Amino acid sequence: MRETGWITSPSRTGRPAVRQSLVPRRRLGEMLDAGVSRAVTLVCAGPGWGKSTLVAAWAEDRAATGRVGWLALNSRHNDPRVFWSDVVEALRQAGAVPCGSPLDRLDLRTGDQAGALRSGLDALDVPVVLVLDDFHEVDDVRVIGGLSMLLHDPPSSLRLVLVSRSEPSLPLHRFRAAGDLTEIRARHLAFRASEAAELPVVRHQGLPAEQLAELLDRSDGWVVGLQMLAGQTHGEVRAITDYLFREVVSALPAKTRTFLLHTSITETVCGPLADALTGETHSRRILEGLENANAFVARDPARPGWFRYHPLLREALHHQLALDRPGAEAELHLIAAQWYAREQSIMDSLRHAAAARAWHLLGRLCVDHVIVTVLSGERARLIDVLRQVPVERYADTPELALCAAAVRYDSGDRTGAAGMLALVRSPAGLSVATGLTLQLMDAGLRFWRPGNMPRLVGAATDTLKELSALRLDQLPSLLHYRAIALDEKGSGLLWLDEPDHADRYLWAAATAARSVGVTLIEISALAHLALLVFLQGSLREAAGFVVAALELARRHGFESSAQAGLANLTLALIELEYDRVAEAQEALRRGQHAGGEEPSAVMAVVTALVRAYLLLSSGEPAAARSQLQQAREEAPPTLVAPLLDRWLSLAESETDLALGSPREIIARYRPAPPRGTLTQAEQVCTARAHLAVSNHQEAEVLLARVREGTNHVAAVTAWIATAFAADAEGHGNRSIDALSRAVQAAEREGIRRPFRRFDARRMNALLDRRRWLDEQDLPTVGVLAEETSEPAPSEVLSERERDVLRYLPTVLTAGEIAGHLSISINTVKAHMRSIYRKLGAARRREAVVRARQIGLI
Repeated sequence: MRETGWITSPSRTGRPAVRQSLVPRRRLGEMLDAGVSRAVTLVCAGPGWGKSTLVAAWAEDRAATGRVGWLALNSRHNDPRVFWSDVVEALRQAGAVPCGSPLDRLDLRTGDQAGALRSGLDALDVPVVLVLDDFHEVDDVRVIGGLSMLLHDPPSSLRLVLVSRSEPSLPLHRFRAAGDLTEIRARHLAFRASEAAELPVVRHQGLPAEQLAELLDRSDGWVVGLQMLAGQTHGEVRAITDYLFREVVSALPAKTRTFLLHTSITETVCGPLADALTGETHSRRILEGLENANAFVARDPARPGWFRYHPLLREALHHQLALDRPGAEAELHLIAAQWYAREQSIMDSLRHAAAARAWHLLGRLCVDHVIVTVLSGERARLIDVLRQVPVERYADTPELALCAAAVRYDSGDRTGAAGMLALVRSPAGLSVATGLTLQLMDAGLRFWRPGNMPRLVGAATDTLKELSALRLDQLPSLLHYRAIALDEKGSGLLWLDEPDHADRYLWAAATAARSVGVTLIEISALAHLALLVFLQGSLREAAGFVVAALELARRHGFESSAQAGLANLTLALIELEYDRVAEAQEALRRGQHAGGEEPSAVMAVVTALVRAYLLLSSGEPAAARSQLQQAREEAPPTLVAPLLDRWLSLAESETDLALGSPREIIARYRPAPPRGTLTQAEQVCTARAHLAVSNHQEAEVLLARVREGTNHVAAVTAWIATAFAADAEGHGNRSIDALSRAVQAAEREGIRRPFRRFDARRMNALLDRRRWLDEQDLPTVGVLAEETSEPAPSEVLSERERDVLRYLPTVLTAGEIAGHLSISINTVKAHMRSIYRKLGAARRREAVVRARQIGLI
């Protein structure tokens, strides 16, 4: 079945002739075929949707196999005798009234025309389809009543197809409830892309798929609008406006037309919002009436009680509003902005404030409520609104200056953002939200980017203290600001080389950010946690944090953020430990291109460290040494990050080992570094240096500490070093035992790189000997599994253990958890030990990660 371009103007009772076949619409033909197996089919939509054209084309196709009568209704059919006489004539022309049929001698002068017609229809032996076109023209209660009586117990031989612009006032609800009503609405009649592409005007224009998709969005598949728009000339667009006003708007009461004009400034509208825009008190009833009349107003399926106007109707109404009431649109947008603000729908409020050019209101709403969404998945929407603020208005208020800073920062213009913040530097008279926004943005630009970690931690501490004295009613974004401050303090503490304190604040930041949807802060916290546990030698745990951070970044459009950049750089380090050099290089590429052209001081050094480790892994220690030296020389004097200093020294030490300069390492770590004891990674590196100069006793003291430590990478390296030392001293059995311990430890974490750090010839010889002598059938380093399955918990947690588990992701101590659960601290500690055992975890953080992986929290 094909829908056609137009139909001829029919007589009242003849099926219209179809001309100019156009677009195959088989899906709608199938709906009509299915519909006429039931009593009633309703084709109901506004003007220009192709209702009559569709049914006429279908009727032409069906004429060869069935009887189809057609009656085009008009105002004359509000006379019952005219209506029923033409119904019989339509049936007669369809061939449904043979000679001798009761319908042929029907007397319609009686009062019960419907009853008389039923008697005739009951006598038919072949079903007939009767199309009542333009049914909206009939509103006479006698006609409607008679047809309703006929449909109360419809004749088995009659199938009605009602074609109407508005909902018929017939008792169709009974058919709908019984499943005996087929309905074809505007959403079904709307042209799909494949159908629109077959329209001659579209084919003639040769529109590409992207442009056609835009036209479909703008027209909602309305065929008249689609065909006019495809011409893309001003006259045709104006023609759409004329069409809609003549066919839709002008038929409405004057009060309703004004209602449409005033409410058209919003994309969707509900009763209370329409009340505010129009001064009406029953707007919901008006909207429902417009929907029932198919006046290009439809319910929003995603939001009960909300309605949307057809896009082209909105355009036409906007045009008319500008002609009738110049300047009214801005006034209405301001009313909408204030209404949405009262409803706490701040993003909608901001859009309308921008449309009203109410810049002071926009700035205040943004800072008080949503500027923190720059750090969430809503970032793009907010920035798009803020870009509408004229540049010359930035200095009007502190809030607008902060909005401008957010826009500049998002575009990578750090200098411009700092300049905007300079406009707000006078704290006198600032609101609470404005002051806090300034503090946090200022801390990021003045302390985080240049790497002044003591100042960053100090500023975050002050902010957290200030937040603790506030309530949500005083600061709607209180929880968002707290998540940001927790992350700033946690990351600052990490770079200050205070991992235990950093761990606590970063966990709190990740949890707080997730609870309020500040996605970028959650990514930041997870990325820093990943780096923290990587440096502690827990590769699998670090990989879990990295995967979580990068998945969040991918889902919310933050893949090019500096936070995702840190996660990628950490991933590069993890891949190196797995000896997957190509994957490490790809992660480095993604990491160094994230965060803009001007990376922060910390990110610049971390990037240099990853490059150096890649050079080391490829056997280029001299180039690695040069890279590290360059990183030190180029670090700005503002960079105060003890962890980076320590990490650079460790990387330089590994380079010294590769270059055969062990004494430089011994000198570097004797006496111990200023912060006290050596880390396990530093100890094993120093031990290797001592072995290189035959200081076996001093090396063994250091290796013994590391072999049973919690740093898995360092422990594997220590066992390998022990194996090499024992072999050099002629202790073959001890050497094989130590190497087996190294392989077992490496298997658990998938570690490979430590095996590549030692002399390859001696390593292969030891591995060959181990394969001959070791009774355990363990895989060799060359085939270490890249992935190992996570152990399942051996037991199910008890109810009380689950209660304790829920508190583990928080920053509460065991004593504070005991207070919340009203149990003793010893009981809490016992439950925690049991949880660790059942989850196969060594500490609190690992238990939380494991619990999340298996869905316990």
